[in-house]
Amino acid sequence: MSDFEQLPFGGDPPLPEAADPVSEPQPEPVVEPEPEPAVVQIEAEPVVEAKPRSSFQASAGIQGRQFAEQCDTLLAHFGFELHGRRVLTEVGVEIDQEAVSPGGTTVWFEYKGSIQGKRPGLIRTDTLKKAVANGALLRSLADPAPYVVVTSHLPEAGSGAAMLDAALRLRYFADVVCLYDPKATARLGTW
Repeated sequence: MSDFEQLPFGGDPPLPEAADPVSEPQPEPVVEPEPEPAVVQIEAEPVVEAKPRSSFQASAGIQGRQFAEQCDTLLAHFGFELHGRRVLTEVGVEIDQEAVSPGGTTVWFEYKGSIQGKRPGLIRTDTLKKAVANGALLRSLADPAPYVVVTSHLPEAGSGAAMLDAALRLRYFADVVCLYDPKATARLGTW
């Protein structure tokens, strides 16, 4: 009788007994060291700190100063003696430039303008309203100087044009001059 036949249930012969894992030490796995990475020298770019983005108000302030410089240059070209800003505390109005013409007339100038934006100069109705309010307050003084608004842009239609026409009729402004219109700037020579 074969060993196979001696098995009580038949089937596969018995497997040899496995070695006891505690009794026999297992070989440790071999770990190969990883190769060191190649050293590559890269020159660093200089660190440049980003300037914060200018806000709308900061940009408007810069443009306002640039426009004021252009206005001052124009007045000086026409021979005006520039005296700078003036605050008329009795009516709470600050004018941008008090200037004396070559003929000796003191004129108060208000500058309203910029070169950028969707509604620059007096096209913006809140800017126009401020100029109108200043003109009305200055007219309340006993002996006001002529009040001239120098602007980059004039309203052409709508409520802005109507406000400007009314202010001129009421003599709140002695004149409104568009800085970029040679015919309008020529009127500065009449003071």
